[in-house]
Amino acid sequence: MSNYGAPLNNHPNIIDGGEDDGLSLDSPDASGLVELTTESFPGYFDERDGRLFHSNSRSAYPLPADTPEQERMNVMHNILKRLIGACYVGPVPSILSQTNDESHKLVLDLCTGTGKWVMEMARLFPSVLFRGIDIVPIATRYPLPNVRFEIHDVNSGLRWGDGSIDVVHARSVSMAIRDYPTMLMEVARVLRSGGLFVSVEWGRYPYFHPSFGIDPQQVPGYTPASSHFFDVVNDAVRERGIYPIAGDVPNMLANTRLFRNVTTQFCYIPIGPWYPDVPMQRVGHAYRAAVMRYANSATPMLLDAGWSEQQVETIIDDLRAELLTVRGLVGVYHIVYAHRL
Repeated sequence: MSNYGAPLNNHPNIIDGGEDDGLSLDSPDASGLVELTTESFPGYFDERDGRLFHSNSRSAYPLPADTPEQERMNVMHNILKRLIGACYVGPVPSILSQTNDESHKLVLDLCTGTGKWVMEMARLFPSVLFRGIDIVPIATRYPLPNVRFEIHDVNSGLRWGDGSIDVVHARSVSMAIRDYPTMLMEVARVLRSGGLFVSVEWGRYPYFHPSFGIDPQQVPGYTPASSHFFDVVNDAVRERGIYPIAGDVPNMLANTRLFRNVTTQFCYIPIGPWYPDVPMQRVGHAYRAAVMRYANSATPMLLDAGWSEQQVETIIDDLRAELLTVRGLVGVYHIVYAHRL
C-alpha cells in the first residue's frame, strides 16, 4: 500500500500525510476519500509519442507529466525561490501565524505538480496544514505529517467548505484551467475573510529586460523565432479552450468584488548568461535550458494542432538559435496576491 489514494463515489483521491495532524482518513476533512493503491497508479497516465501524459479525459492540460517535465517544474521552483528570496510572496507569515485557539491554519496549493512548493512550505510552517491537488499522482509518496496530496481537477470545484482555508496558492496553473474567473469565485468561497490568494503565472511571450529600453511593441522585430514559437503555442492552447491570463489576474480579482489590497509584482528571469552578475548568469543558463525543455514538452501539443514534425522541429531549432544569440531576453513572471474581503 502506498500513501496515494483512489476515487470513491466521484470524490477526489487522496495521498495521506499521516494522522499526526488530527485529520485522518476517518475525519470529516477526509470524508469520501480513500487511499490510492500502487496498482492504481498506471491508470492516471497515458503514453503517447514517447511521453507520459495524464489520462483525465475532462482536463485540457496539454503538457506531459513524465520525468523530464517534472524536472523542469522543480528547476523553475528553484529559480523562482532564488529570485524572490523565499518560497512565498506577500504577508504569508502573518496569515499563517498561529492563533491562541487549537485550530490549525490551512493552505491549499492548486495544480501542485511535484509538490515541491508544498513540501518546502510545510517545513517552514510545521504547525500549518498543507493540501495539494492535481490530476496526476506525481508528488512524493512520503509527505510530511502536515501534508496531504489529493487527486482532483481544479476545474471541478473545491471540496472544502466556505471560509475554511487561510491561503490558496496558484502557481503556473493557467494551462490547466479553462475558466479562470469561475475558479477565482471558488477560491473566494473557500477562503476565510482576510485569507490570502497568491497567483504566479509565466507570461507566454518574448520580452527584454527593462534595462534594455526596448518597446514591447517592437520585441517581435528583435525576436522573430521566439515570437513565432509563443504564437503557435498560444494558438494551440486556445484550441483547447485555454487562454493566456498572466497579465489579466489583477483585473479578474477586482471584477469579483470579493478581494482587497490586490498587489502586483513582476519577476524578470534572464534567458541565458547575459546578466553581468555571475550568480544570475547561472540562473540564466538554467532558465534557458528550462525554456527549451518546455519547448520539447510542447511538441506533442503542436503536432496535435496540425503542425508537421518538420515544421515543429524548425520552430524549436529557430527558437534555440535565437535564445543562444540574443542578449537581454527574459521570462516574465506575473505575481499577484490579494486578501479576501
